[in-house]
Amino acid sequence: MAGTATLQAAPGGLSNIIRRSGSSTLGATGGLTQVKSAAAFTAPAFRTRNVAERRGTAVEHFAEVERTSARDATHECFYPGAGDHVRPGMTQQMGGRTFTHHWRVSAQMSALIRQGEEEHLADAARAFALTYQVVAEAINALAGRRFGPASTPAAAEGLAQAELARRLPAALGVDPVRWVSVLDRLLLQTKSRDQQGWHGIAAGPPATEGTKIVHSLMSVPGTRIGQVPSSQVVNY
Repeated sequence: MAGTATLQAAPGGLSNIIRRSGSSTLGATGGLTQVKSAAAFTAPAFRTRNVAERRGTAVEHFAEVERTSARDATHECFYPGAGDHVRPGMTQQMGGRTFTHHWRVSAQMSALIRQGEEEHLADAARAFALTYQVVAEAINALAGRRFGPASTPAAAEGLAQAELARRLPAALGVDPVRWVSVLDRLLLQTKSRDQQGWHGIAAGPPATEGTKIVHSLMSVPGTRIGQVPSSQVVNY
């Protein structure tokens, strides 16, 4: 996976997740994965070296493909640990006593939220694998090969590029600008998990325990954590 899910311990863990999300309330998922854009990745590059050979009075040109590399990005990912997490700003006076509201996260719910956030990391890893990794592997499969002869360096490079196009999925093509746009589009597809409620978490009804008012987190009917693999979410 393109990152590691980091535990945010009680009592301030959920408050920290909310702060990082830029929101002011508990989100619908209980966790947070901040998937970066394509700009955070190291993109592969298609480069060739021109080799010229004289044949009598003519000069023949060959394009020799150079190796490249691509690097995945690391995405920040957070989930709440088990325990009672303070709800920021949620205190009230009753009968001369101060009551503080908390979200209660069971060990099972903590593990479920973590699994949901790790699905986002897996989606991001698949987006990279279907784009920059595929391109880099295709280029390196041609590394060291000469394409030609051709009458000009540009024509020789065109032969190499045509072979690369034959090896790459049509959705990618050979335009580096397109590689970037396809990666960005695939990275955004992970949002569908939250938009469709597959990571749905809700706070249950309050229960008073001493001076604590506790809201236990629970899954909702549409929650499908662990049921939808990345192969069904991230695709061209």
